[in-house]
Amino acid sequence: MTSNNSVPSLLVGKGQIVPASYRDPLIASYRDNPLIEALPSILSEEEAMNFLARYPQYAEEERLLPNHLRLHLVQNVLQFFEPLPIHLDLEQRFSRMIRAGYQARNPLTADFWRDFQQRIDNLNPEAVPKNHLRSTATGFTIIGISGVGKTTAIEAILSLYPQVIVHSQYRNRNFTLMQIVWLKLDCPFDGSIKGLCLNFFHAIDDLLGTHYSKHYGGSKRTVDELIPFMARIASLHCIGVLVIDEIQHLNEAKSGGYKKMLNFFVQLVNTIGIPVVLVGTYKAMSVLSGEFRQTRRGSGQGDLVWDRMAEDEVWDLFVESLWRYQFVRRSCLPNPKICHALYEVTQGITDFAVKVYMLAQVRAITTEKEVITESIIRSVAQDSLRLAQPILLALKTGNIQSLKNIEDVYPINYLSLIEEMKNNLKIVGKINSSPLVNKNITNSEDTNTDTQNMANNPSQPEVKAISEEPINIAQNKSLKKKYHISKTISDKNSLRDIISTGVEKGMVAYEALKQKGYIRSATEYLLEEIEK
Repeated sequence: MTSNNSVPSLLVGKGQIVPASYRDPLIASYRDNPLIEALPSILSEEEAMNFLARYPQYAEEERLLPNHLRLHLVQNVLQFFEPLPIHLDLEQRFSRMIRAGYQARNPLTADFWRDFQQRIDNLNPEAVPKNHLRSTATGFTIIGISGVGKTTAIEAILSLYPQVIVHSQYRNRNFTLMQIVWLKLDCPFDGSIKGLCLNFFHAIDDLLGTHYSKHYGGSKRTVDELIPFMARIASLHCIGVLVIDEIQHLNEAKSGGYKKMLNFFVQLVNTIGIPVVLVGTYKAMSVLSGEFRQTRRGSGQGDLVWDRMAEDEVWDLFVESLWRYQFVRRSCLPNPKICHALYEVTQGITDFAVKVYMLAQVRAITTEKEVITESIIRSVAQDSLRLAQPILLALKTGNIQSLKNIEDVYPINYLSLIEEMKNNLKIVGKINSSPLVNKNITNSEDTNTDTQNMANNPSQPEVKAISEEPINIAQNKSLKKKYHISKTISDKNSLRDIISTGVEKGMVAYEALKQKGYIRSATEYLLEEIEK
């Protein structure tokens, strides 16, 4: 069934819709509840690690592909996800929370349907609450800076569960239900309850093909009318957990708005029995800690302050796993200096670390250095993390108070940086192919002609490899002086001698010539000309 609603999809990453398949949950208090028995099996830490890990495809021979292809391949590293201890802890929290929330919501019991309307009525501020209604739901709050992987981890964990389970029959009895295991929404930018309710209706319609937004979400509806409708739908479809991301937007609400919103979340947990997970940056900490009831409910599974990674063995493990995806010609291992440099420029923020590592490879390819070095990592970070310097400085100095005053961490616009590096490479190519450069090459010493003849000779495999790499040889005295080349190319056999000596030392011809000063980076020449 599809929805005719023209509102754009609010579910960027939809989960699976599957028919119910029941299994023994292996815990007595979970048995005889179709909502729990239809869930996937409870995972061990090893199983969770295997399911959460995302390792992009990688082949060693891809490092030999042309530059323009490797610049595409290097972006595969953005799909890399290494499960860390905090991810395993978070997976266990969601596993316990979803199942605990369903314990008091067993649709096979008479109490479930008898209490259904009473729970909705209890949301009315004038209603007298029913004391016999109980809730086993808990929730928690995740607070941390942008870029540490909160949203990515939550979406990866939620993907372990189908989003919708379609029930039709349970133990030879008719049982019709569209169970929504999880729903993730972003907090409205204005922090309004009405905006959240409308987003909720649209998301359910987008997921199930219903028309709740048309029936309940009219513009003339008041918040007092929308909240019971939202609670009714959440109860009707037995939502296992409601995740509200970007909770820091509550700070932008009108006077008293965030208190009403937080009070509504408390009601969902206490009255309807739906676990609620609030996710936000440090900016939301003052709001959440100021409401005692929400703080207590948000600690049902223990509050989670998601800090950046420490520079310890976990960081080393992360870098070692990330380092497997190298697309430069000369591979290298992540030595302690490189690991420390990557940590220092990113302060353990995983999103920054992955993107700086990717951009370092792009720069190594476009500058023909073809190896990841400490200096490249630092230069790339200096160029790509300029807008994030305030928060990086606050982290480096330990000034947590400053983090609450920083609006957000600006993301790295890696696509524009890659395009800029590629454009530099194109400019260098145009310079090398210009008539002036060609004239200098024609009028240069006989060495170039000799080198070209060697490159075209199939009996010289080492020199053929050189011809496949861009070579920028200083042709005249001014360039030799500029690059401090100590030796001129006068002997036709000198190149052969250098190459053969390099081969004996296990070096490729290109590296042997470069070490002797006959090859310079094309971009270095470009930068020198620009400075003029």
